[in-house]
Amino acid sequence: MATNKKRKVDEECRAFQEKWENDYLFVEVKGKPVCLVCREALSVMANLEANLERHYSSKHAKLDELKGQMRLDKVNVFRRSFGAQQAVFIRPQSDRDNTTHASFVVSELIANKLMPHSEGEFVKECLVAAAELLTPDKVKLFQSVSLSRRTVSDRITDMEQDIEKTLKDTARDFQFFSLACEDLFEQVVFAMNKFELQFDKLSGLATDGAPAMVGAQKGLTALFKKEMSRLSLDPSELVVCHCIIHQENLCAQSLKLNNVMTTIVSTINVIKSRGLNSRQFKELLSELESEYGDLVYHCEVRWLSHGNMLTRFYSLREEVKQFMEMKGKPVMELSDNKWLCDLGFMVDITKYLSELNIKLQGPNQLLSSLQSHVKSFEAKLKLWQVQLERGNTIHFPTLQEQKPAVTSEYAAECAKLLQAFGERFQDMKSKQRELNIFATPFNVEPADVPDNLQHEIY
Repeated sequence: MATNKKRKVDEECRAFQEKWENDYLFVEVKGKPVCLVCREALSVMANLEANLERHYSSKHAKLDELKGQMRLDKVNVFRRSFGAQQAVFIRPQSDRDNTTHASFVVSELIANKLMPHSEGEFVKECLVAAAELLTPDKVKLFQSVSLSRRTVSDRITDMEQDIEKTLKDTARDFQFFSLACEDLFEQVVFAMNKFELQFDKLSGLATDGAPAMVGAQKGLTALFKKEMSRLSLDPSELVVCHCIIHQENLCAQSLKLNNVMTTIVSTINVIKSRGLNSRQFKELLSELESEYGDLVYHCEVRWLSHGNMLTRFYSLREEVKQFMEMKGKPVMELSDNKWLCDLGFMVDITKYLSELNIKLQGPNQLLSSLQSHVKSFEAKLKLWQVQLERGNTIHFPTLQEQKPAVTSEYAAECAKLLQAFGERFQDMKSKQRELNIFATPFNVEPADVPDNLQHEIY
């Protein structure tokens, strides 16, 4: 007890008190008392007040003549002078920190753009040239940003190691984790071992549905289940699902209005190959990113990203028609009301599919939220099917603009799309009960909940 009391007294004697600034003209800087007058720092912390008084009496006793407001004013003068001196030392350190930070930022951009590390030197030349025009007083600061090839390489390596360390530290706290797989079993297991991810915490696998992923014997899913069995883990508890965004793209391919896409692609290719430099057509081609036929050929599942292209083509259909007639290659479909109705339907349905695609790509979404988006879209498809069967085009404004005589064909397209969604999202729907327990625990029946969780929903 006596020892604790003595320790408490010692701590109180070492603690700096604000009143000493006025009494002895000292302030605390980084845990040490510093004299405002002579800038001397005291390192002896035992009997702190006695040491401060001794320093003040021996070196600055003449200031004891100042009393009241005069003394406060003098202390403020000393404090401002001391603060200005500190700023002189702090600013260079801040500049060094900023230039180092800038070096890391530029190096990260170089890495993200897959540019040669030597490009850092050229970037620095650009920065300095811009600084000479915009901020001449800070040119030296820009010149001090280190962006040599070796520095950029070192920065990228440091960031890589920091990311890896962060992932490892975060992974240690995982209760469960799931994997999105597009590679071979050995490489996935290597990555798991690298980041210390254990099989007993693996709860799910999301694949792209390729045979190499879902093959019954040698597919990645089968190999994972075999490995879990070898480790005496229950493979039936592993949730395996097809990548939701990929499934949605494949569902969209069930639309069979190929006559629309074929005409649009061939028309655009004619315009581009003949070198039309019109601003409107440049913007149209910008939406296509490059030769549209090539993109369709190599990346069929990405056609949803070109919903804007269909809308732009529809908006410029009269200009396209006029241009092709001038070139002696008229596009007869642009005068065909039935084809224009098909185009209008494609514009509208692609817009809806693109909106769903964007919702599914949003950050920080749980599987239950993604399923909710899909179910909502399926409900809309049912509504559209019924309405189109009755000739109601209220939710298809572009199609409505063309005043179609018959809409049953488009109702059939909605039905095919709905069937594709039902088939391709079957694996997710099979987990409906588990997802309901997680998403809406108070709306499920206790009998539908595993015995060990029944108490949790009351």
